[in-house]
Amino acid sequence: MLTVRAMLRAAVLCVSMLGVAVPALANDHGGGGGGGGEFVPLEVITTNLASEPGGEGHFIQIAITFRLSDPAAASVITAYMPIIRHKILLLLGSHSGSSLQSTQAREELVEEIKDVANATVGTPAREDKKGRRQPAVGPVKHALFTSFIIQ
Repeated sequence: MLTVRAMLRAAVLCVSMLGVAVPALANDHGGGGGGGGEFVPLEVITTNLASEPGGEGHFIQIAITFRLSDPAAASVITAYMPIIRHKILLLLGSHSGSSLQSTQAREELVEEIKDVANATVGTPAREDKKGRRQPAVGPVKHALFTSFIIQ
């Protein structure tokens, strides 16, 4: 007999297999924030998180959409998507479930994901002469979570 947890895991994994990356154009009625830009959704990502100190393991399922500064960059993002997804999977595996519970931690994760994508197709993050971290420069303006589940 399947437990509720096992059934939920199976359902989450089935849903994750249905994710499809299809570029979607932004509409003309943007809500402030300058000129439109293109939105490029990634396939749903499901992976294990780092083990908790007590040995308990968790997994995460997230859906991410990139907002690009230049709609023409969508083809570049799409071309490098396997590398970007690989690096996001490695990044997620370095976090534990408890470390991603706060809103601030999730906002930091957004910036890390944006840096991973921009470093892949643009210029990697670096430190300036004063030792301050400068983010990666590239076409990804925002990384947006459209779904975020930790189990």
